Order: sequence, then C-alpha cells, then structure tokens
Amino acid sequence: MLPCLLRVSLRAAPAALLLLVLAPTAFAQPLTCGRFINDTDSAELVLEGPDRGYQIDYSGERSDFLVHLQDGQPQVIDLGSGSIEPLKASQRGRALALGWNRFVLRTPAQCSAPAPHPDGSCLADPLRCLADRHDKDTAALEAGCSDGMPALCRDLPARYRKDAQARQQRDGDDDAGFSENQLIAMRAYMERAFDEMGLPALCREDGDVFDEAACRNTLASRPELGGKIAEALQGAALAAGMVKVFAPEPDRPLSETHRMKLQGYCQARPHGWFCTEVAEQQWDAGDLQHATAALALACSAGDSRACAFAPPLQQLGADLAPQAAATLPCGAYVSQRALMDSLRFGDRGLVDMGMGQLRARLEDGAIRIRHEQGGDFVLKPLPNGDLLGMDQWTRFQRFQRTPAEGDPARCVPPVQFTEVPLPQDCPKALVDGGAEACCARGSMQGCNVLGTRLGLKGQWEQASVHYLQVCRAGIREGCENLATAQERNGDVDAHGMLKALCQADASGRHVACDLLDTRNWAMMSAGHALERALQNSGDDADQDIPPAPRTPNHKR
Repeated sequence: MLPCLLRVSLRAAPAALLLLVLAPTAFAQPLTCGRFINDTDSAELVLEGPDRGYQIDYSGERSDFLVHLQDGQPQVIDLGSGSIEPLKASQRGRALALGWNRFVLRTPAQCSAPAPHPDGSCLADPLRCLADRHDKDTAALEAGCSDGMPALCRDLPARYRKDAQARQQRDGDDDAGFSENQLIAMRAYMERAFDEMGLPALCREDGDVFDEAACRNTLASRPELGGKIAEALQGAALAAGMVKVFAPEPDRPLSETHRMKLQGYCQARPHGWFCTEVAEQQWDAGDLQHATAALALACSAGDSRACAFAPPLQQLGADLAPQAAATLPCGAYVSQRALMDSLRFGDRGLVDMGMGQLRARLEDGAIRIRHEQGGDFVLKPLPNGDLLGMDQWTRFQRFQRTPAEGDPARCVPPVQFTEVPLPQDCPKALVDGGAEACCARGSMQGCNVLGTRLGLKGQWEQASVHYLQVCRAGIREGCENLATAQERNGDVDAHGMLKALCQADASGRHVACDLLDTRNWAMMSAGHALERALQNSGDDADQDIPPAPRTPNHKR
C-alpha cells in the first residue's frame, strides 16, 4: 500500500504536490498515517496527518503532539510537556522510532490535511516558540497558552508566583519568597557569621547602636568585611535551601484572578495534564466546584486519572460542600483507584488501610490521619455522609461508606496521646557545629538535627541514640525518626526502644505507644530478612567462583 500522501488521483496530483511543497511538515520520506503499536503492545502512536498525532501510553494516558521539520528531520513536539524528539521512519513509513519506542503500523488510515495555524503563532512554529520557553515573560507565556501550547500554560502558575514575589520585593519586602523556617535559618547563619567576622555593632541592624552612615564608612575602610558579608549571604541562602529540602512547605494558593484565568485557558483549549493541574490549584484554594469542572475537562481531553475522579464528584452536585467533623468515622469507606482507596475506621482511632494501620484524630473540624512521611491525610465529611480528601495525597477522592462484614456497631473513642511539640530552641542548628552544641546543652531541636545529619551519612545506629533522646522527651518527631532508623538499618531495635518507653509510662499515652500500633513492624522485619537473604546468596555465589589461574604476572 502506498503511503497516504502519495495516494492521490492524477486529477488531484497538481494540488496535492503543491500542498506537499508548501507544507512546513512535508518529509523526504513520507509518513504513513494510521495507528502504530509498539513492540510490547503497551503503547500506541496515531498519526492523524503529516503534522500531528497523539500517543497513548500503557496506563491509557493520551498526549497530543505536533510534527515539524528541523534541518530536514521530522521532530515530534509534545504539546503537554514541550519535549522534542526526532521521529525516524523506515519501511516506507510503516515503522517509526520515537525515543526508546519502536512502533509498527497496525491500522493504516487516510491522512487529514495539515491543520492551518495563524502566522507567528506558537503552533505555526512550535520549535521557535519553545526555544526560549524559560525566558518568556508572563505576557508571552499567556499568548503561547492562548495559541494552544499547553506546555506554556503549565508554566504559568510558577510565573504568577514569581511575579508576585517580585512585586513584594519592589515594595520593600526583602523576605518575600521565603518561609518562616527559612528566615529563621538565614538569620541564625548571619548572626553567627557576623560574630565570627567581628562586624561592628554600629553595622548590626538589630542592635541599639546601628548607624547606617557610620557603617558605610567602616566598610569603606575595611574592604575585607565586604567580602566576608558576601560569603555569609551565600551561606545563608544555602541554609535556606536546606530548609526547603528537609522541611518543604506547600505553595500558597494562587489568587482568584490567576486561578480563573487558568480556568479560562483550560475551558478554551482542554488538555489533560494542564486541566488537571488547574483543578489542583482550585481544589487547594477551596474552590471545589471549579476544580470539578476542570477535572471533567481534563477527562474529556484524555487524562484517565481525571476520568476516575471527576464522575463521583460531579454526582454530588450541591453536596460537594465539606463540613466540620464532630466525631471520627466508624466502619469501611471506599474510594476510586488511587494511592489510598480503602479505609476502615476502628477502635481507638486506628484506621486499617490494607497495608498496615494508622491513627486518626480530630483537629480543627478535620479528620487527620498521620502518615509515615511526617504529615497528615486530611478528610472532611460531606452532607451525605461520605468523606472527601482535602490534602495533596487524597485530593479529589470521594470515600463512600461501604458496610463490610465485621464492621463494629460503635467504635471505641480515640486515645489522646501526650505529645510535646519539637521546640525551636536551636536557631543555629543548621550551622556547622550548631546542632552538636545545642544537643550537648539539652536542646531537643539540636539532637533531632544531629540525628538527621548522621542518618544522611548512613550512620543510623549513631543517629538512633539522638532520636531516642528526643523521643524520650515525648516529641513525636523523635519517635518517628527512631522508627525510620530501624526501617533503614535492621541492626537498630527501634521497636524495643519504643516498647520500653511505652511500658515505662503508666498512663500508656506516651507517643511511643502510638508508634508501636501504627508502624508496620512485621513488614519492616520481613524486608530486612529478605535483604539479608539476598546478601548471603550473593556471598555464596562469590565463593563458588573458582580463583583465577596463576600466571607469571601474579605475585606469589
């Protein structure tokens, strides 16, 4: 069968040839349109025309692309990600290579004519449009988004935040863009650096004798101080970056103006990934109706994950209105396929999730289930009795009450464990030597940071000593880190340490008791046993390898 671009009647040949000459995506070796399947039948690629098509991956996700010539080589431009890859054809267009995938034509089809695009638009010249993607200003990103380039739409939330931060800084807010914890770390670093360099008191803005004019004169006469201050600023920025890595905080919701602008772009040109991200922005800001609408658009554009979440939310209608929880649920609840799709609330606030159990509690009208990453799954009840996921892990999930065999008629109320907040009593903990000094004088923040530093070096047994100290004080972070130490190193007996702490507390409400109930110790032990077995089998295999024969070059 001839490729579709050549299957033209003699009467239509002049017009078709003119189209091939003028079309920017005309190829030296024509592409055959139709449906292509990869080697393992796990993905497909559909060429709708010489200039466009889409892929469907193993999970059913659809990604649309353009095909454009660059130096005579067809390039596939993924509209959602902006990625660019060469498309190589062989066997007269019946076989295609794209990245690591190899596709073979399964179902030929008639090619559609190249889609027209306005001159100067992103779709008319996508390679040019994406070349300076990260240097575009907000107006250019919005223009490209309006043109139909979802990759540029997806860049807009970060740009809106960057613009807001720049406005704050222009208004004199030098702290814009930093969290409170980052500011604490930066100030502590600068204070120590100022002490070490001997910065005069008249240059310390937080002091009583600060004098800007006199400070300028001092710095002019002592140029070495200027260099040291510059180095200190770089160190403070690094300290702030460490805080962001070790204790990341969610972005603040975008303004309603920006969220609705993104909603408009999604409605005008629905794209699966982009519209799902718009739904996330709306959900996190509490606008659940617009979030559901964006999810529905994402589903219509081929996002299979959105298709799992949107219908149950749409069915709620006016009942999509979370309420304050007065009591913990009791019994089984089931949701759509997701990370956490079933919950069984039982006695004492314990929640069976199929792969272990966690503890639920009521806090500020929300049902919070503490997970092992140090945060909470957050749920709220709906008027019809369902539960709605509100945090980034359960976002969009509707948990419906599903009576199951063995459900209790009533659940025993949850246990209120005695917890002590981790004190922020060591502002120099992230500065070299700061954690050691703080821990030595009894600062729990210093001991916790010191344990984490040892853990990052793989020294989990040494780290557990400091974590135990923090846990003994009734601080949850220390107990959780202690359990993590055993998870990473089977030689750490965190379970035994926590059990001893729990038994020593007559009330049974020490936070260590909670960790004993909610960590999957059996799975942890099984994992270490498997790891040791694999290690031993590897050692045995090494012993079975005969020694290399001696040669004259071997030393005796």
